[in-house]
Amino acid sequence: MELIDLIPNSMSFRVVTTIDITDESEIPVGFTGRVKHHEHGVVVYVAWYHDGQMHNPGKHHPAYRRFRPDGRLKYEMFYTHGLLHDPTDTDPAVRGYYADGLTHYEERYFGGKRHDSRDGTAAIRKWRHDGELRHEIHYQHGKRIIEGAPPPPPRRSSRPPANGASSS
Repeated sequence: MELIDLIPNSMSFRVVTTIDITDESEIPVGFTGRVKHHEHGVVVYVAWYHDGQMHNPGKHHPAYRRFRPDGRLKYEMFYTHGLLHDPTDTDPAVRGYYADGLTHYEERYFGGKRHDSRDGTAAIRKWRHDGELRHEIHYQHGKRIIEGAPPPPPRRSSRPPANGASSS
């Protein structure tokens, strides 16, 4: 079912197309708007799309929120043009929660690839239920960084340089 919602936007309202679905094949190609996916009469997730790709509807509102059967938030993900991407320097692209609402894990992304934040915060951090940090995993440009290991070699291309010079 397709609905038109009015959402407060500063001093005006924004018109948003909302569709309620029970199967993801019901999402139209190139859809722009909000999708509410239902199972057994309960909202399972809410996703926001722009031109067929998940995209945050605002800087502080994620493109995807998954809910537990009791309606509590399970995890949320921020997307920019279909790619996971940290919405700000201090907020991760993915954040998961324990059933009581405490943070369980965070994942940081830049342009769809896991990447430590600018301040050096690990791309992946997980906590125990008591709030103690369980582990951190560092990534740069989607590649895991292992302490003590040499940095990965620079990427080499099989294509000739753009200026036409040959490489040997």
